[in-house]
Amino acid sequence: MNLIAVDIGNSSINIGYFTESELIVQKIETLPLRAHSEYRELIESFRREKNIDKKTEGCIISSVVPGNTEVLTRALKGLTSVEPLLVSCRMKTGLAFRIPKPDELGTDRIADAVAAYELYKGPVAVVDCGTATTISVVGKDADYIGGSIMPGIGLMNSSLAKGTAKLSEVMLSPPESALGIDTEGCIQSGLFLGTAGATERLLSEMEKETNFALKVVVSGGYGSMISRFLRRSHILKPHLTIEGLKIIYLRNRDA
Repeated sequence: MNLIAVDIGNSSINIGYFTESELIVQKIETLPLRAHSEYRELIESFRREKNIDKKTEGCIISSVVPGNTEVLTRALKGLTSVEPLLVSCRMKTGLAFRIPKPDELGTDRIADAVAAYELYKGPVAVVDCGTATTISVVGKDADYIGGSIMPGIGLMNSSLAKGTAKLSEVMLSPPESALGIDTEGCIQSGLFLGTAGATERLLSEMEKETNFALKVVVSGGYGSMISRFLRRSHILKPHLTIEGLKIIYLRNRDA
């Protein structure tokens, strides 16, 4: 099937083009916000460059940036024969939401959880390393039961620079050692090893509270960087959100 799946995040917009044989992903910076005509031209230009068939069955959008949602929806109208689907917890996701306010849950986390449960059909945690580092947990009966949110490494990096007098942003390069020998190395150690350590602690505490042995899937723009510092077994799926969007689309295309 030919499908366009769009994940609008705080830092980047990832557009996945599912063809009959592969997934091709286009990345656009979330800011500055562009006119819908500009987004359409970027999409059409990318499809020409990658020789992606213009015959598209449908489109699905996940967004955590309300200001971009309408513009991208307008840009994508006309590229398919049907209206783009907007992800929400009220759609047929295959999950039961065992949390008090499912409407507050980011739709990217819903897509992550759907894809991860589809992989394992059992208790699983998704660590999505983006602007925020989020953990989303699904139980043994496809029930979304909660998770955690902390600042991502990029956000921590910029916050240190803005909130202190003498620290500057550093290159987001993995540290050679936990023991930093200069300011840059110290910050890099804190960002990467600190995030990995916090993630592992959170996962351990979640396993104690749920009595589940959680499988772990790592995703997101910084996922590959953080993955190498995680000691516990996991798989890396950079485009997990987009894969989840495809599953949700298939479950709702005739709704």
